Amino acid sequence: METEERYINKGEWLSVALKRQGYPLIPSNVIIDKTVTGLGITHMEVHSPRPSIIIEPNVPVIIGKAEGKANRLAVYELCTKPMIREFLQRKDLKHKKLITTPEGFKKIKEVAEALGIDIFKEYFCLFDECEKIIQDVDYRSRIAQPINDFFEFEGKAMVSATPLEMRHPKLKEQNFRKLKIIPLYDYRKDMTLIPTRSFDRTVKEQLRRLLQTSPCICIFFNSTNGINSLVNFLLEEHLTTPDEYKIFCSQDSVDKLKDAFFYESFEELKLPLAKVNLFTCRFFSAVDITTWTKPDVLILTDCIKVPHSIIDPFTEAIQAQGRFRNKYENDNTYNSLTVIANVNESMLVYTDEQVAARIEVFKANYEHFKGLKEKELNKVKQQAIAEDLKAVKYNDLLGDDDKLNYFAVDNWYNEERVKRYYLSAEALYQAYMDCQFFNINYQPEEQGIGEEDQLQIRQAKSGKAKWRKIVDNLERLEKRKIADPLYDMQADIEILRLIEDADYIIDAYLLIGAIPIRNGNFNKGEIDKEIKAYRIQQAKDERFAPDILKTIWQEFQGDVEARKSVTIQQIRERLKRIFQAYGIPFKEYGKKGVEKVYFMLTNDTIRDYFQCIPSGSILNGSYRFIAMKSELVQKIEESI
Repeated sequence: METEERYINKGEWLSVALKRQGYPLIPSNVIIDKTVTGLGITHMEVHSPRPSIIIEPNVPVIIGKAEGKANRLAVYELCTKPMIREFLQRKDLKHKKLITTPEGFKKIKEVAEALGIDIFKEYFCLFDECEKIIQDVDYRSRIAQPINDFFEFEGKAMVSATPLEMRHPKLKEQNFRKLKIIPLYDYRKDMTLIPTRSFDRTVKEQLRRLLQTSPCICIFFNSTNGINSLVNFLLEEHLTTPDEYKIFCSQDSVDKLKDAFFYESFEELKLPLAKVNLFTCRFFSAVDITTWTKPDVLILTDCIKVPHSIIDPFTEAIQAQGRFRNKYENDNTYNSLTVIANVNESMLVYTDEQVAARIEVFKANYEHFKGLKEKELNKVKQQAIAEDLKAVKYNDLLGDDDKLNYFAVDNWYNEERVKRYYLSAEALYQAYMDCQFFNINYQPEEQGIGEEDQLQIRQAKSGKAKWRKIVDNLERLEKRKIADPLYDMQADIEILRLIEDADYIIDAYLLIGAIPIRNGNFNKGEIDKEIKAYRIQQAKDERFAPDILKTIWQEFQGDVEARKSVTIQQIRERLKRIFQAYGIPFKEYGKKGVEKVYFMLTNDTIRDYFQCIPSGSILNGSYRFIAMKSELVQKIEESI
C-alpha cells in the first residue's frame, strides 16, 4: 500500500491541515493514520457538506457525537428502524449524518433499501478507529459485518491514530493508500512504565500514593472482576463514600457490578468524573472525556489472572491516554501517566510463521470434512461428518457467509504479536520504545515475588520441582536483601506461603539455608536430618550464650563458694527452670521429649558448666561444686 505524507502544525486541526494541503474533504479510498489522537477527523466529517455514515466502535462515542444535533442520528441497539426511516425521510435536514455501531449498520442499509435510497452513491462512509475491527472480532464477530458493504461505497475511508496492518484483498483491488499525518512538533507523552512481578501489590501502592495528592484518577483496565477487586480495596481503605468512584463499562458488566452492589456503574459516559474512575475497553478509543481537574492516568494489564486485559503498546495504550480533551499548562491533558503490567514467561505464543502453518492445517482439515460431507449420501453419516466439520478450528476464521473473514485472521496474528511483548519486562519495554509515542521512565519491579513466579511454582511437575523453584526464589530475594539492606523480604515470603505445601520448605530454608537442602536433593527425610543436626548445634550455641551463662553462674555461685554438695535431682530441676525461661527445648533423660529435640538434659549436664566432684552419699547421688569452667568465665567477662 502506498503511503502519502501530510503534515500538521502544533495546535492545528486536521481539517485545516488537510485543506491547506489539497484536501478540503476527507478523500476516498484512504486509510488515514493520524499518529496523534484528538485531531478532529470525525469532527471534520460530521461538519462536512455531504451526507455521511460514520461507523464508530462503541455506543458511548456515538451518543456523544450525535447528542443535541438535529442532522445527526445515533444508530445502535435502542435506535429502531422506524426512527431511522423518519430521519432519512426528513426533507428539512441537510447533510444528514448517521453515526452507527458496526452492528447497527445493517438496519441503516435495510431501511435505505426499502426507501429506495442508494446509500452507496449518496453517502460517504467513514470507518473510525479501524483497528477495532481486528482487535474485537474474536469476541464481537458482528463488528466486521459492514466491511463488505463498506467496500461498495463510492466514497469511503478508514481512520485511526493507531491503524493495524490489514490483509483484506479489497484494499489492494481498490487501490487504497495510506495518508500518514506527520506532526511537525514533539507529540510524545511522558509515561512511567512499571513491569512488576506482583501486580496487585504494585497497583495498590500506586493508588495509595496517588490518592494522597490527586483530585482525579482515571484507570483503564479491561477486566470487570479486576475493577470489582480494585473498588473493594478503595472502599475499604480510602474512599469514604460510594459516590467517590465511577465505573464505565458495557451494560452486561453494569448489571454484573450492580448485582455486587457497585451502583456507580454506567454504560455511557456520565460527567463530571468522580475522584476515581475506572474504564473497560469500550472507553479506550474514540470517546471524548471532559475533565474539570487534571487527572492522573493508570493503564493496567494483568496477563496472568486476566489474559484479555493485555494492552497493546502500539494501539490501546496510545488510544486510552488520548481520551482527555481539556488542555492545561504546557498543553498537557493529564498530570501523570503510569502503565503497570505483569509478564508471563510461560505464556504460549506463536510466531507469524507458526500462525500461518496452523491456518494452513485448519483449512486442509475443513476442506477435507467439507468434501466428505458433500459426497456422502447417507444422512446419518452426513450428520456425523457435519458435526466433525463444525468442530474444526477453521470455523473460527469464517464469517456468517462461510467465507474467510480476513479480520479474524488479522486478529489472530495481532493477538500473538501483542502477547510476545508480555513474555518479559525487557520485551515490553522495547515495544513501548518502538512505538515512539512515549518518553519512558522505566521502573521495573521484578525482584519480588509476583504472579508469574507463583504460576511457575504451581505448574511444577513434582513436589521436588516445586520446592526447588521456591528455594530459587528465596535465594533471589536474599540476594536483593544483600544489595538493598532496606528491602524487607517478609511480604514476598508471605506471598510464597500462599502456595500449597510451601510452608515446610520455606521454614527449612529460613532455618538451615539452601546448601543443606540442595545437598539433601530436596528429599524431606534428608532435610529433616539436616534440620535436627542444625538444631542440636543451635541449642549448644544458645545454652552457652553469655546471658544464660550469667544466669547459671548466679544460680549456683553460692554452692561454689560453699563447696557445697547438691543432689542431682535438685541440680536438674534448677537447670530445667533456667532453660525453660530462655525458651530452649530439651529432653530429660528417661522421659518422652518434645518433637524438636535440641539436647538431652542428663545427670551430667551440670558438668558442661562447672568443675564439680560427684558423690553418691546424698539421696542417690550429688555433686560438690568447685568452680565454673574458666573458658566460660572468660566468655562472660568478654560480654560485659
